[in-house]
Amino acid sequence: MAGQELREQIRLAFPATLFYGPITSCDCEECKDIQQELRHKRWDEIPAEFLDLTCSPMLLTPEAFNAFLPAYILRALDDLSRHAVVVEFTVYSLCPGDPQEDGPEVGARRVSDLLERARLMSAAQIQAIRAFLVFIQENASDAEWFRPFITIALEEVWR
Repeated sequence: MAGQELREQIRLAFPATLFYGPITSCDCEECKDIQQELRHKRWDEIPAEFLDLTCSPMLLTPEAFNAFLPAYILRALDDLSRHAVVVEFTVYSLCPGDPQEDGPEVGARRVSDLLERARLMSAAQIQAIRAFLVFIQENASDAEWFRPFITIALEEVWR
């Protein structure tokens, strides 16, 4: 799939609607800033500078993750080079991690957390996420590094 086709698939799968739910469950300073920036916004209203600064959609509640993930995915597609932090954090937010490195208990908890997020998504959204992960696996400069994480995510979460 070409990059432009993938972008269109993501836009169609994730309608840009205002989000009024809980954004994070944390009250640290970084999360307060995230709450302030994302409050009552659509994913397509989030500035690239904010995405570059916060990098990780993992700080979001499952509902906010669903609402704002397309902004992170589309920003990640802007730069697939090594050291592209948004790509790295977005991929990690969609993958359970390395079971050999993290251990089976941590891996099982990560899969469970991701499955909770996936349950909130439509079939079209899950397919868009799958397409994004496959695209990264085939096109990112760090594709070899991402491949084991993405393989597990495609097999265990985004089916």
